[in-house]
Amino acid sequence: MNTAERLYQVTKELPEPLLSELLAFAEFLIQRTLSEGRQTGNIAQRIHQRFANLEGEDLPIPVRQLSRRPPQWDH
Repeated sequence: MNTAERLYQVTKELPEPLLSELLAFAEFLIQRTLSEGRQTGNIAQRIHQRFANLEGEDLPIPVRQLSRRPPQWDH
């Protein structure tokens, strides 16, 4: 009997409130696993992957206006 079959057998004996807890925990494990799978690579790679399908290459980038002037360095 494999793990999935054993889990099925055990769950048939549990009352409904415990089944709800077990289901919530299983869904948590799935989300955590998916989340960990997406965390591979460095931050730049993850950002690139997240925004890869945005098709925003043609978006205009406004000129940045500084609110104050930086101090001048006299060397």
